Amino acid sequence: MWVQVFDCGDATMCRSTGGGGLLRLLVCLLPLVAGSGAEVQDAARQEPRGPAVAATTRPHIHLCRSPNMEDFSCWWRPLDNLTDGEQVTYDLRYSHGKGPWLECPDYVSSGPFSCHFDSSHTSIWKVYCLKVSAVTTRRNYTSQKLCVDVADIVQTEAPVNLSFSLTDAGGDEVGHAALLSWSYPVPSDLRYGWITLVYELQYRRLREPDAWKVKHPLREPQVELLGLPAGDYVVRVRCRSQNSGLWSAWSAAMPMSLPAGPPAGNLLVLILVTGVAVVALLVILFLVVPQGKRIKDYFLPPVPKPRIIGVDPLLLKKGNLDEINRHFRSFHSFSPPSYAEDVWVQVSSADIFPATPKDLTGRGDVTPCDRMPPPQQQTTLRPPSYVRSVLPNCSSVPPR
Repeated sequence: MWVQVFDCGDATMCRSTGGGGLLRLLVCLLPLVAGSGAEVQDAARQEPRGPAVAATTRPHIHLCRSPNMEDFSCWWRPLDNLTDGEQVTYDLRYSHGKGPWLECPDYVSSGPFSCHFDSSHTSIWKVYCLKVSAVTTRRNYTSQKLCVDVADIVQTEAPVNLSFSLTDAGGDEVGHAALLSWSYPVPSDLRYGWITLVYELQYRRLREPDAWKVKHPLREPQVELLGLPAGDYVVRVRCRSQNSGLWSAWSAAMPMSLPAGPPAGNLLVLILVTGVAVVALLVILFLVVPQGKRIKDYFLPPVPKPRIIGVDPLLLKKGNLDEINRHFRSFHSFSPPSYAEDVWVQVSSADIFPATPKDLTGRGDVTPCDRMPPPQQQTTLRPPSYVRSVLPNCSSVPPR
């Protein structure tokens, strides 16, 4: 009895002769069933781009990635069922559109078991189909064909230079405000505008390993976290292209410690302000206050009193009028005031309204002043009545 196994690339057949053929056939097919189960488990761990094949049977392209839509690379898993000393050579072929199959342009730039397509071999709006073959001395093993679009395999680099700064130390009641910022490691990948980045930031308390809080989506390489209680935190960030679902790797985790009290910078400012205020107060007490009158006279000089040049102020206060007039005669157009003696004349009702004939003067009942008797000066202490104006029945004051 014997069992002969023929490997025909995609299929394996068992053929037996002699007795007990059915039992031996089942024994022959048992490893194949176990191998197919291993293939299913391996496929579950691969990228969802075409069916995965066990690496022991043939090579498998498991990842294609473009960092900037200008070039891309693909990696495959090699054979691991080679015997000791058996040589193997890998050959990757690709085609885009309806063109012919071409060989990989660069097997070195992206590392072992990879193929790199530079910008001269990359077209954005075309679908690339790839397959890789393992060439051994016994036979060739070819992977399944994988077709990808460059726009769908964009996977960016992980952000770097993650840092934070406190923008508001609110204390334990309202919490702190921290501004976190980062940068993209290859800014040249973004210069042509093919890629628009979307960021996702996660942070958690150091003592809570599974309680991640997420900030997503973020369009700018910075975000401000508000109301953070004092304590220790861990922060990380990743990014992806807006048109791709492939996230980059996480950045290096950054520890962030928020103090319970005010930060040292604010405390230093408080000390400086207090010191300046104390010095200013001492200067006011020992320099400004003793010299207060001089400083006041300097900034607010006294208003000078009214003064006439050439005239003694005491003369204006205590001098008589004649002496003052004598001094003022030196000024142009100054004339001393004239004084006249008031004359009081005693009159009576009969003198004010005399009963004279109307035809004396032709002026009605007005008596001519030149016919009135001259007034007599009275020297009595208390005359009965006096007038100090022109008589009502006279046209002018009679001469003395």
